[in-house]
Amino acid sequence: MALLYSSDAVQQLGENVVLYDLTQMRGNNAVLSRIPDNIGGVYAWYRRFEIDANAINDPEVFVDYILGELYKDHSAPRETKLPPAHRIKLEPETSFSKELLLKELAADPSFRQLLFMLLNNSLIFQQPLYIGKATNLYSRIRSHIREGSILRDRLADAGHKINKCRLLIIHTSYDTSTVSDSVDEDDELDNQIEEDYECSKFASDKLVEDILSRLFLPSFTLRYG
Repeated sequence: MALLYSSDAVQQLGENVVLYDLTQMRGNNAVLSRIPDNIGGVYAWYRRFEIDANAINDPEVFVDYILGELYKDHSAPRETKLPPAHRIKLEPETSFSKELLLKELAADPSFRQLLFMLLNNSLIFQQPLYIGKATNLYSRIRSHIREGSILRDRLADAGHKINKCRLLIIHTSYDTSTVSDSVDEDDELDNQIEEDYECSKFASDKLVEDILSRLFLPSFTLRYG
């Protein structure tokens, strides 16, 4: 599992599995230049903990860093109608009652080192931010990371920067067609627009997304199915 906290921008985790650390790349073009075009597959966005070097040696900075990460929103707010004439909104909120204990243990360098080691390896046990499937991963990722995209703005509202995340891609197909996923985000993201599945390929993509989302509960997907 040492690969998961490698400083490499791109890590080959398996024959068809690639992990991208967007923190190690400068700008969207640098990200897209590393993603093959006309390759289909599944992708997942993960939170990355960018650790302040000062926090490693300074207990006060360490505590501020941990508290700051704890109090970021860990999911998108949910909103729905409550018949006959109301609407309810659920917003994430973190309650942490062990701040005094954290400050006490932060004085121990071995405790700080342990926690940072766990955060560096957080991909092992953390919930995905978002899961998707696309016939053209290049176009889909381009639509996600562009300025003003739905997913980018949703993450930013919760204090997460998409260009500071990790992106896991599993290649499942090679597509020589000219069909682009670049315009799919508004239709695809959280199934916010109803679609007629005239093409079995897109129906398959939607079904895979739905199954994976229900199994792994990505925290910034608003609706399934």
